[in-house]
Parts: sequence; C-alpha cells; structure tokens
Amino acid sequence: MVPYPFSRGVFLWGTPIWVSREADGAALETARVELESTLNRLTAEAEAEVAS
Repeated sequence: MVPYPFSRGVFLWGTPIWVSREADGAALETARVELESTLNRLTAEAEAEVAS
C-alpha cells in the first residue's frame, strides 16, 4: 500500500516473543496465542490512533 501525500500513519511494536528451539506443541500454542493477542491489541491501538 502506498499512502496518499500528507496522510497520517503510525508505527507500533510490542515486546519480543521468544520461543525456545526445544519448544513442544503446548509451548508453541502458548506463543501463538500470545502473538495473536499482541497483534490484535496493536492493530486496535493503531486504528484508534489514526482515527482521531
């Protein structure tokens, strides 16, 4: 996507999510849920920031 000239944008990031190389299925699922939750929160924050 290419923004229009003089449009607004925002960059947000969360804390790193580390997953061990030896992680089992349960640990991977926990990390996946954490990642999904973080992305949903950041998306909501970004949308709220540019909407105002």
